[in-house]
Amino acid sequence: MRFLLAALTLFLTLSSVFNWDPGPAPGVKIKNFLLYLLVTGLVFSYAVGRKFRIQLPAMNVAFAVLIGYSILTYLAIVLFIDYPRYDVLRSALDLKNRMVDFLLFFLVFFYGARSEKDAVFLLKCLLLSWIVSHAVAVLDALGYVQIGDIERRGDGRVQGAVGESNQYGAFVALTLPAAVAMAAAVKGWWRWFWIAGATLTACTLLMTVSRGAFVATFFATVFGAYLFRRYLSMGKLVSWGMMAGGALLVIVLVVSASFGDLLYERVIGQFSTKDMGGTSSGRTEIWATAIATMFQHPQTLLTGFGWNAYWVMPFRYSPHNYYLAQWFNLGLIGLICSVLLLAMPVRTALQSFAVAPAHVRALLAGFVFSTLAYASATFFVDLYVPWIYFWAYAGVTMRLAMIARETVLEPVVVDRPVVATQRADPYGWIGAVRH
Repeated sequence: MRFLLAALTLFLTLSSVFNWDPGPAPGVKIKNFLLYLLVTGLVFSYAVGRKFRIQLPAMNVAFAVLIGYSILTYLAIVLFIDYPRYDVLRSALDLKNRMVDFLLFFLVFFYGARSEKDAVFLLKCLLLSWIVSHAVAVLDALGYVQIGDIERRGDGRVQGAVGESNQYGAFVALTLPAAVAMAAAVKGWWRWFWIAGATLTACTLLMTVSRGAFVATFFATVFGAYLFRRYLSMGKLVSWGMMAGGALLVIVLVVSASFGDLLYERVIGQFSTKDMGGTSSGRTEIWATAIATMFQHPQTLLTGFGWNAYWVMPFRYSPHNYYLAQWFNLGLIGLICSVLLLAMPVRTALQSFAVAPAHVRALLAGFVFSTLAYASATFFVDLYVPWIYFWAYAGVTMRLAMIARETVLEPVVVDRPVVATQRADPYGWIGAVRH
């Protein structure tokens, strides 16, 4: 199973980065074929004898409500509302690709990784695919290669196959804490490999010159440190802060050799303007227009306009905000479910951090920081392809979290009566542990 999941990661990378995915039939991609093969295999595996137990039921419910409401609003548009220029077939495919497939990616990586060894192996495969995509994007931006479907921006900023510079910056913000966490989790010469990967990722983040990604990374660092404050001493914070600051200074100096003027123009120049529209690159006007449209039809503040309805409205630009897009299309139900699906994995990782072994703790902490950065970056940009990677990453990490929790809660036979006691847990979430 883990090798099939690794193959899925490989072909996902070949498709998104190198634009190469020869499927077994016209219109059928190998990554989709592997995904549905894995889903079918898991269903048959549990149907013929493997004991199946639903885990993280709240996440399954949130996914089901979000997908169900999306289908309901889509049917309402097709059968009753009939928006002009609404592409029925395209919207149906988008619903499958951007809702159902996200759930399937999460499930196959969550239930397909059956042991800690499987989960760590798959996590390394994901991180390696991300580092390869960053290397390709940087080499393409510098003009050394031209691979895949990456188009060079006229302003010189680095962009990747998963989206233009701002979208790609959000994706890189997701990958940076994960790479740093893997460097902290492994030992030996592999640690230097992952340190090099984390350094490349940090350079790529700067080369995207995405202010939204910069803000998201800073916010994730501060808020993540606050969430883990009970595990951090002031001495650790100071030493880690000095090391991170020194590394950042070196990276900035190296990147500034080619991107210094662009960094100054976008970060210093645009942030110094007093015009909020200019500072936000027009995002505030886009958001205000979308919200004003909703207030013209007050019921949509609760229900939304329906699946993919934003794109049939007379708007010039995309919403540039994942949460606004969910609210505009799917109302409060879609917005709440979308936020919960980001918050619940973070809460689960925090719960399991207290009882996980040291090397798994680093990976769980990396996921928390990565998700915070990703959730913050999506406030400034729309994302499409990176969501597949995120849900694969979430599935693997949640498996690590479940294994850590179940290992601690396993009863141990001793020479005295079994008693229930409260294990030391700074967050108070683990509950009674038998020993």
